[in-house]
Amino acid sequence: MNFIRQPLALLILGLGGAVSHAADPVPPAHAVDPVHPAIAATKAMDGKAIFQAVCAHCHGANGEGKIELKTPSIAGMPSWYVTTQFANFREGRRGQNAADPQPFMMAGIAKALQPEQVKAVITHVEKMPVVVPTGKDREMAGTDPKEGMQLFQERCMECHRYNASGEMAFGSPPLTGRQAWYLEEQLKRFKSGKRGAIKNDVNGAKMVQMTSLFIEDEQMLRNVVAYIMTLNPEPANEPSKQAVEGSPFKDDVRTVER
Repeated sequence: MNFIRQPLALLILGLGGAVSHAADPVPPAHAVDPVHPAIAATKAMDGKAIFQAVCAHCHGANGEGKIELKTPSIAGMPSWYVTTQFANFREGRRGQNAADPQPFMMAGIAKALQPEQVKAVITHVEKMPVVVPTGKDREMAGTDPKEGMQLFQERCMECHRYNASGEMAFGSPPLTGRQAWYLEEQLKRFKSGKRGAIKNDVNGAKMVQMTSLFIEDEQMLRNVVAYIMTLNPEPANEPSKQAVEGSPFKDDVRTVER
């Protein structure tokens, strides 16, 4: 693969994000109406209480996300990134298309919460233990992680760091801890302009440019996601796997701490 060297942020991911399927999952009733009682009745300023009353329905009690609703894992996301995504939803840079259900619902919820409640729930999310992807959240059949490593090192590493841990200076979130299917779908959305094309979404615009210029096809896209999956710790009770040849983690045995 030949790439023009240029530091561009890769995979500006986080809260919300719909998956376009022939049959989208039916959204839970509480999220359709931004003034649903679950939100209106949440007067508490405790982040954990707000999360369980409002966020857990879609993102899971532990912030692990739900494949059936196509909602991402958000546990452990840094506060600076979640703050930016809440602002994007509240200010119209994400979630404006009613035909795109998950971001649209997230925008309604973000606008319904009081600013103090948003701050409290963001603090709680950051403190939640990261959930390591397993099973269907991690599997990437028919991919070549080694090929994906080349693209990652050429295009993603400068902003997201060699271990995909993210970098606040670039507004680049951690990619580990996110589900493979979610990362794949967000790259597709950036490439198609369904995400990141709204005015004033600076980081989103970088992603639209990067995916348009440097991701040639779906196989390349899936390969890079497959490589990112290798940067996660191995799930508990599963044998450690040798990292991709040439990876910074080649000789590193990673396990999940419980």
